[in-house]
Amino acid sequence: MAYDKEGVQALVCAIEDVRNANLIFVDKKLRNVLKCLAYYEEFRTVLTYCNKNFDYESEKRRALTTLGDSNILRLPKNQKTLVALVANMLVEFDAGVMDILSFATSFFPAETKQESFDALCVKLLEPFKLAIVNYVVEGIREEAPEISHTVEFAPSGLTEQVEYLLVNMAKAVQIADLSDDERKDLSVMLEGFSVALDARDSLMIKAIWLGLKRSLAGDNLCAKEIEKVDETLRLYLVTK
Repeated sequence: MAYDKEGVQALVCAIEDVRNANLIFVDKKLRNVLKCLAYYEEFRTVLTYCNKNFDYESEKRRALTTLGDSNILRLPKNQKTLVALVANMLVEFDAGVMDILSFATSFFPAETKQESFDALCVKLLEPFKLAIVNYVVEGIREEAPEISHTVEFAPSGLTEQVEYLLVNMAKAVQIADLSDDERKDLSVMLEGFSVALDARDSLMIKAIWLGLKRSLAGDNLCAKEIEKVDETLRLYLVTK
């Protein structure tokens, strides 16, 4: 696949136009991004490659999660999956299946819609742009397969039993006397534990919980919740 500088410049400009657009014109500017992706052969080639064997609904559920009352967007680390996921989301925004401004305020809450939309551009559009342009410039290379394991599913009722404890822990972390870095690290670990519970992956649940409870205990946080989660995991035969 030849590197076409014109196509890359066109996409960069189209995405920049979205970022700088008045909110009432966002839909029109977003459509120009999709037109650019469809017009240039190099982008069509990348998208065909990234969408091969891609399960959009499954990856979308994995990327869009909740923790307590908060909606969280977690983009995949695998660049091929990231490109396919965001490209399909852009199509749904354009088709009206999802409203991009409602999505922005839901997943990137801020004082104004403009601030929420700015955050969406930085955290969703920018990673997509960098990933797809990298494929065009560097060429498509098969990425190393992700290490996988046979999933042993935890009982379906586990998440319901632990969810309120997870919310309590998240609230405790937010009000605790911690540095910004400590609070951020614990919040990420809590998000990871929530994702593991949703996936019902016993190995992932055990692995993340071991690190999370040690970190919480190290900061003298959530002793009662830790004890309760340990008890529940043993009850559901996830841990011994």
